Amino acid sequence: MSARVQQVVPDLVEAIRDVMKKHDVTFQDYGAAMQFLINVQETGELPVLVDAFFNATVVDIENATRKGTKADIQGPYYLGADAYNVVTDKLPHRPEDAGAPDMIIRGRITDLDGNPIAGATLDMWHSTPDGLYSGIHDNIDPKFYRGRVITGADGSYSVSSKLPVPYQIPNSGPTGLLLEKYLERHSWRPAHIHFWARADGQRDVVNQAYFEGGDWVGDDCCDTDHLDLVVPELIENGVRVMEVNFALEPAVAMAAE
Repeated sequence: MSARVQQVVPDLVEAIRDVMKKHDVTFQDYGAAMQFLINVQETGELPVLVDAFFNATVVDIENATRKGTKADIQGPYYLGADAYNVVTDKLPHRPEDAGAPDMIIRGRITDLDGNPIAGATLDMWHSTPDGLYSGIHDNIDPKFYRGRVITGADGSYSVSSKLPVPYQIPNSGPTGLLLEKYLERHSWRPAHIHFWARADGQRDVVNQAYFEGGDWVGDDCCDTDHLDLVVPELIENGVRVMEVNFALEPAVAMAAE
């Protein structure tokens, strides 16, 4: 790790210095930037700030070596493996969401040759129908809108849930101020579903699936929603179906690169 720090940090510092020189940064600019970082620390928004501007770049770098399904940002609302209970038919939802639109999430997990992977684990999580995350916002019980499915002998899985919606990342603090006021951008994320696919001997995939035709698709404030992760619209019996498949590469392929 020390060698990696010595490799990356000097280049990072030099790049920032070059930008400062290019734009003739003043003491006033420097002080404002320092205060901004202090505000980020005090509000606990560092994960939000970093995700909004840099996480997608790390994903792009990793995807350059991937041979199977592409990765996407994990996001700050994953609660850890222990928060995901095995489900067989649906993700739990709040009682007050009973009337919200339904969706079906289904697909297969295979190897690179299309052979089914039985017993693969797929953690999934998404927002409530009003754009909140369980275990994070408003004391919502963490069991809601989270679950783990285990693929069958044919590598398939299928569960139902309630449709998530687009939502704004925290925009009342320094990150939102930077995005909306100073950069004149927005703070919206398109509706999406998070996944973490695992199988013995295979390389994990953490990604998200986006809804074709949804608001903010292609204009994500976090610069993600890659086109190959946008799921074509499919309606069956009035219910939105998200067909999300995963092709996992051998874990040894990553170690050899």
